[in-house]
Amino acid sequence: MFGIAQRYLAATFIPPFMLSTFFFVAFLLTFQLFRIVRIVINKGVDFSTVLELTGHIAISFLPMAIPLSALFATIYTLNKMSEDSEIVAMRSFGLTKHKLFFPLLILGSIAALGIFSLNMNLIPLSKTQFKNTIVKLTSRGMLTDIKAENFFTEIPNVTLFAEKVDEGGNLMENVFIHINRRNEEQVIVAKNGALIKQYSGSWDIPSIRMHLTSGTITKSWKGKNDSENIIFEEYDFPILNNDYTPGFVTKDSMRTSRELRRRVRMDKNKVKELEGRGNLTPEEGAWVREMKDNLPKSELEYWSRLNTPVQTLIFILLGFALGIKQGRGKSRNSGLISLVILIGYYALFFGGVSLAKKGQVPAAIIVFLPTAIAGIAAFYYYKILDWQS
Repeated sequence: MFGIAQRYLAATFIPPFMLSTFFFVAFLLTFQLFRIVRIVINKGVDFSTVLELTGHIAISFLPMAIPLSALFATIYTLNKMSEDSEIVAMRSFGLTKHKLFFPLLILGSIAALGIFSLNMNLIPLSKTQFKNTIVKLTSRGMLTDIKAENFFTEIPNVTLFAEKVDEGGNLMENVFIHINRRNEEQVIVAKNGALIKQYSGSWDIPSIRMHLTSGTITKSWKGKNDSENIIFEEYDFPILNNDYTPGFVTKDSMRTSRELRRRVRMDKNKVKELEGRGNLTPEEGAWVREMKDNLPKSELEYWSRLNTPVQTLIFILLGFALGIKQGRGKSRNSGLISLVILIGYYALFFGGVSLAKKGQVPAAIIVFLPTAIAGIAAFYYYKILDWQS
C-alpha cells in the first residue's frame, strides 16, 4: 500500500510521536505524583501499589497527550526531513503532498481510533480504580489522621472538628460535625465523642460510626426555610458504611461513554418531564436545579471524548502543513505558529467551558468550535504548500 518513501516517512514519525507522548504523560504525572508521594509517606504503601496508581493515572492522561504529541511529532519529523533535503528528494520522485500526507493520515487514524476505544471503557475504568485505591489507602489511616483543633475532611461529605483528641484518635471532646448531602445539611455538636471503626477485611473500606454524648443536632433542608433541632444524651452517628464506595461513578469521567450517554439522556428526559408537570415539591425542585447544574458538565465530558480523535487528525494535518519548509528565502517559524494556534485553541476552549457549565452555550459547540477553527487553519496552511499537487 505504501511506497518506499511513504514507509520511510511513517517509520521516521513513530519514534518522536512515542517519545513526545511519554514526555507529555510524564509532565502531567508530576502534578499527581505529589499526592501519591504524600499518601505513600503517610500510609506506608508497597512499591507495587505505587506502580498501579501511577499506571492508572498515566492512562487517564493519554487523551490530552496524544493530540499534542501528534502535532509536535509531525512538525519535528517534517522539519528534520526538510532540513536534510529528504522532502526535496521525495518531490523529485513525483510524490505529491497528498501522497506524503497519506501515511501520516493512516497513523493518525490508528491513534484516533485507539484513543476513542480507550475513552469508551478503559480510561473511565482506570480513573475509577485510581480513586478506589486512593480511598482505600486513605481510609486505612483515618483514626490516626484526626488531630485536635484541625478540620478533618477525608470522609466524603463530612467535616469533623474536635477541640481535644487522644493520641489514637479514638476519643474526642467538644466535637463538631457538619454533614452536607444532596438535599440536607446537618450540624452536630457534642460534648464527647468516640470514633468506632470496624473492618470486614484488611483492604475493605471500613464501617465508621461516632458515639456521641450530650449534644444537639440541627437539620436543614435545601430549598426550604425549615430546620429541626434535636437534643440528645447519647447518639450513634453512622459516618461511613463499608458497603459505600465514596467517589465511585459519581464523577462523569469515571463512567463509560455508554453509561455517560445514557445518564445524560435520562436526566434530560426527567428534567423535561418534571418541568412540564409543574407544581414541584421542594425536593423535586432542588433535584431539577441540581440536574441543570450537572448536565452541562456531563455533556462536556461526553463531547470531549468524541472530539479527541478529531482533534488528533486535525493536529496531524496542521503539523504536516507547518512542518514542511518551503525552500530558501521562505522559511517560517513553524514552532511559533503552532504555539500561537495551540494557545488560541485552549484559550477558546477553557473560556467557553465556563459558559457551557452555566448553560449559556451548548457543550457541543464549546468542544467542537476550537477544533473547527484549528481545522480551518490546518487546511489553509496545507493548501498554500508551494509545490504542484
